[in-house]
Amino acid sequence: MQKKFYTLSLLAILAIGYSSCKNDSFLDRKTETLTEDKVFADSALTTGFINDMYAYTGQDIVPYRYSMITSPGSNDYACFDDQTTLSISYYSAPQQGVMAGTYSAANYSLNNYWTTFYKKIRLASLFMQKSGASPISAARKARLNAEARYLRAFFYMSLIRLYGAVQLMPDEPLNTDDILISKRNTYKECVDYVVNELDAAAAQLPNAIAQDASEYGHATKGAALALKARILLTAASPLFNGNSFTTDPAILPYVTYSSAYNAALWQKAADACLAVINLPDYALVEDNATRPGHGFWKMFVKGRRNSEYIIPYIVANGTALESARFPRGRVGAAGGYSNPTENAVKFFGMKNGKAITASGSGYDPSNPYANRDPRFNYSIIYNQAPIWRSGSGTTLVPIDIFFNKATNSLTADGIQTYYTKTGYYSRKMANDSTATSASINRAYPVLRLAELYLGYAEALNEIGQTEQAVTWLNKIRKRAGIDAGTESRYGIVLGISKADLRKIIQDDYVAEFFHEGHFWYDTRRWKTAEITEATTMTGNYITKELNGTYTYKEVSALPVNWQPRAYLAPIPQDEINKSATLIQNPGW
Repeated sequence: MQKKFYTLSLLAILAIGYSSCKNDSFLDRKTETLTEDKVFADSALTTGFINDMYAYTGQDIVPYRYSMITSPGSNDYACFDDQTTLSISYYSAPQQGVMAGTYSAANYSLNNYWTTFYKKIRLASLFMQKSGASPISAARKARLNAEARYLRAFFYMSLIRLYGAVQLMPDEPLNTDDILISKRNTYKECVDYVVNELDAAAAQLPNAIAQDASEYGHATKGAALALKARILLTAASPLFNGNSFTTDPAILPYVTYSSAYNAALWQKAADACLAVINLPDYALVEDNATRPGHGFWKMFVKGRRNSEYIIPYIVANGTALESARFPRGRVGAAGGYSNPTENAVKFFGMKNGKAITASGSGYDPSNPYANRDPRFNYSIIYNQAPIWRSGSGTTLVPIDIFFNKATNSLTADGIQTYYTKTGYYSRKMANDSTATSASINRAYPVLRLAELYLGYAEALNEIGQTEQAVTWLNKIRKRAGIDAGTESRYGIVLGISKADLRKIIQDDYVAEFFHEGHFWYDTRRWKTAEITEATTMTGNYITKELNGTYTYKEVSALPVNWQPRAYLAPIPQDEINKSATLIQNPGW
């Protein structure tokens, strides 16, 4: 019998069995003597093969991205929001090249994502082909195959969100004499394929409420259906639905689902979101009795499992997140890796639910952090923000981020290189009290129920059901600790227009998911990146005057040079060079 292998000419991968594979896979890290025959003859190794793939599902939310997928030419200590105007990374690379538009398709900072995700797709397909030889039970084998199908769809979707249309590889591993032409499928074909694969996986996966505790973090029915909702919402969005940033007929099929606007795509997205919302498995984590928005805070820090996480990413116990995000004066030399910008701060509204620019908001530029949306306080460390003193869970002390006129000097945590470049630090998902978080166990949310609520509100608004959309948006605002107001509308005026509610929903996406890796994709699918990402990244330089008051000055932190080509990442130039039939994205 002729030995089969999976060949990806897109990636220049030729792997005959696993003993020759050098792709940081499960087998590679264990020993080179492991072959696919040995792996699939052993129950533990078969299961471990699947477990390894989950390690690559957190690329958008991990605080140190280099620990998962490196950026070509540099170690990327940034989180994914540090590739946008929302946050500035500790080091200048690779963000500076992204924001300045100086990268080419040959050295783009995300090139390794293409390579990595296709490797995982290949491994998932191989698992489904070879797992039949495993001695594990038929029921467990069926579930693991469903997980492999889910993971393959996950990695395809990850590619599609970055690049638009990609090449769908054959499910059946190819023979050595088979010829594979490197050619992208259409965007519609890619989306439809992923949707069908996720439906098939969902039919074989357990509900979250029935999942054994030992399997937490593995795929569930809800996880598959939530990913389906995410990709359908993306396909319905302006960038891919009748409003592409290119008119080139040769490229258009690869970057749009429908060349003419199709409102039915929003209905499909709404239905997919509602299907997840209606599952009995999930509920928002809500607690406004302890303090406004307390549920939003404790969801991230009080254990790995909660009712809101649909796709959790399991991380080791400890305080790595706090060390990365808190000021150096709080955690030592490791702190301050991702600094929120003034651009991000402006997305957070007021506690009464109004935007800071809205009439009646109560925003005071001379006291800019007072009475803000509680999510702001749980996401951003600003000057004089109270957090627990180091080593104490009982004493709150303010963080000093200012220039002191009395001493003619910056405070230790003021704006300076390797501290904060913006006058802000991040506290998103972090526990203020190291006294109680030293052994914290947690998971990061790759996808949580709030995304389905906001997605449902967004889709309802786009199909003209604006008041119904307000109802679902306000479930998120209520949990956030925003004041209901006399009419229980959480700051949203009666009779609001579709366009005005669209802007509020988009701002709430930022406030809700800041530093969770959403903004890169959202501002692109909304086709608002030409505004949000074309704006200079700024900080707030604060001075403590001799009379003890503070003055505020918005300052440039990082210039930008937005180019429309940045709506999609470039296919790595090495892949383009290998095939005359592989078409590059517009502008690259």
